[in-house]
Amino acid sequence: MNVQFINPFIETISNILATMASMTCEHGKPYLKEGEQPLGVVTGLIPMEGEAVNGSLAISFNEKTIMHISSSMLGEEVAEFDDTCKDLTGELTNMLSGGARKLLWEGGYSFEMATPQMLSGDSPVIHHVDGPVVVIPFKTKAGEFFIEVVIGSRLRRAEVAAE
Repeated sequence: MNVQFINPFIETISNILATMASMTCEHGKPYLKEGEQPLGVVTGLIPMEGEAVNGSLAISFNEKTIMHISSSMLGEEVAEFDDTCKDLTGELTNMLSGGARKLLWEGGYSFEMATPQMLSGDSPVIHHVDGPVVVIPFKTKAGEFFIEVVIGSRLRRAEVAAE
């Protein structure tokens, strides 16, 4: 996957956490994901569709990380993993998709995003659009989280389907 598709997500989540939760994050080396299981206990998933681009975005948090981020964003301690953590994961997913969408639009890639789907509980499965899933791991003082991105060309998919 082209770094011009990955960098907007890295830049956006870094800005969100700095401004909304007063924390920094460091990203690790992106890698290709195998399987459909979320990498955390709560995940926000959102499709991205445009004329030439089709994709999806997911952000997954472990309990400790989302509880700490929730506490920082709300200004009060969130002592257990609950609906507040799930709701804030949805909000973070919206902010991430909106910020990355703006940066990608500035780079000439236009697409729409829908309402995020929230995944948690027993054995959830992430259904990304077809294509390689790139995982960007992040570390914060609160723990780890992961962004998954799939971006493909509709033109290339149409050509493959026609063969």
